[in-house]
Amino acid sequence: MSEIWTMHNFDLYSILCPTKLKNYFKTNGLTFKKGEVIYFPEDDEQKIYLVSKGKVKLCTYNQEGDEVVKLILTKGEIFGEKILLGQNTRDEYAIAEGDTTYLCLLSIDKMRNLMRDNERFGLFIYKLIGLRVKKIERRLEILVCKDAEERLLEFIKDLFDNKFEDDETIKHPYSQNDIAKLIGTSRETVSKQMSKYKKQGWIDYTRTSITLRNKAAFSEIL
Repeated sequence: MSEIWTMHNFDLYSILCPTKLKNYFKTNGLTFKKGEVIYFPEDDEQKIYLVSKGKVKLCTYNQEGDEVVKLILTKGEIFGEKILLGQNTRDEYAIAEGDTTYLCLLSIDKMRNLMRDNERFGLFIYKLIGLRVKKIERRLEILVCKDAEERLLEFIKDLFDNKFEDDETIKHPYSQNDIAKLIGTSRETVSKQMSKYKKQGWIDYTRTSITLRNKAAFSEIL
């Protein structure tokens, strides 16, 4: 199943005409500091957000009060889009995750007009919604059924879209802390496992990229 953990190739800046949004950004920008809540569950504001800079975490809390991170979004990604399907209230928290996060606020009418005027953009939005539903369903299944190392391996595999080859490099926007939150473990666990895979010659890992060095060895433990 492709694009399960991330949709980092979906960049609205490459889909929308920049001249259409340039002036709109100037008058509809929002700024949040790390940890500030953008919206709460049950909020009924009919708005959609575009990440212009920084990161946004979408999350819920389980019955024990533990945070469950559904998505971490970066520049060029939207959220709050389910109102296009008739959702009247939010079902999650949206929290600024970057030190300073800049958002562009889009009204539902503005989005519908853009989708009507740009067929490619409209198809992108509906595909985005469908993929996110599948992604969250699989994440919950993996969190329940697999241990921390298996969840990390699944995360790496899905970054490569299940089609990785030796010496292939993929870009990613996630810190080790981001990855830990997404797979439900500690940053120390992610760091330890990534270092182990690097020493074994399986991968090269940096803050912005992962290169697969030994597909055969890596595949044996998946």
